[in-house]
Amino acid sequence: MAEHFLKILITDGMASDGLSILKSEKSFDLDVRKATEAEELLNIISQYDCLVVRSATKVTKEVLEKGKQLKLICRAGAGVDNIDMSAAKALKIPVMSTASANSLAAAEHAIALMFAMFRQIPHAHKTLQDGKWDRASFMGTEVTGKTLGILGLGNIGKLVAERALGLKMNVVGFDPLVKSDSSLPIFLRGHVKVENSVDAVLRQADVLTIHLPITPETKNFLNRDRLGFLKEGAWIINCARGGLVDESVVCELLDSGKIRGVAFDVFEKEPVAHPHCLVTHPKAIVTPHLGASTHEAQNRVGITAAQQITDFFIRGEQTGVLN
Repeated sequence: MAEHFLKILITDGMASDGLSILKSEKSFDLDVRKATEAEELLNIISQYDCLVVRSATKVTKEVLEKGKQLKLICRAGAGVDNIDMSAAKALKIPVMSTASANSLAAAEHAIALMFAMFRQIPHAHKTLQDGKWDRASFMGTEVTGKTLGILGLGNIGKLVAERALGLKMNVVGFDPLVKSDSSLPIFLRGHVKVENSVDAVLRQADVLTIHLPITPETKNFLNRDRLGFLKEGAWIINCARGGLVDESVVCELLDSGKIRGVAFDVFEKEPVAHPHCLVTHPKAIVTPHLGASTHEAQNRVGITAAQQITDFFIRGEQTGVLN
């Protein structure tokens, strides 16, 4: 009898340690690609039992319908907004993620963006590269004593809160699933002020950072009405998902001075099409979706994904399955 192999397609690459785990399982047949065009994916998906993607690959309803053999989709990362979850559920295809594997990297990037914004580091760097010695234009602001508002106190939000407390900041947060600080890890209790509304956080925050998933309910979560509750001269960080913040309104508020500065790592449409008001705005600091882009995070993501896939197919375990 011919030996049966489970065919696994990895569309956006995977760290070597994760690949080693998958390669060690003799029943797995791997097809590893650094990038996969949408049309190519549609043409080949019918051959595979498992699909492993990062954020670049869009797993549409059409892809899922053509994936007649699909038994599992693994998102090597946290957000699953690039996967049609409704279609996957209807077709009874399990979808898993490695939600916590890149949390630390994203939290550190949010803190890095805050420092870059408060001290205008990219702008100062650019002027020096241009041959100017301009100290007068770059008077900075200290984070110590400032109030950090956190929308979303999940894996990443809690890590951001912990680091902000270490910087001697005041921390106030909101999460629909967190009703009081008794739900937080013990080291945050008594230190993070948990509010019962978004508006209460916005009114207090000197700098606001958002760490929510993108869903139909959170689309443009920070819209014109909500942004109106911000303190005059506040800062905003978005290191979560594009589309959580109304980008056009943010540009207007930067122009008016209502918002003092922003730092965005994610955008509603990626890659960003030029010209884009935030990318070119002098009060904005932007990075191309680098929140999870550390060697350590990608290694953790690869290992976690590989272990979860192996456990699913070999041991029948459902770790990380979202639907």
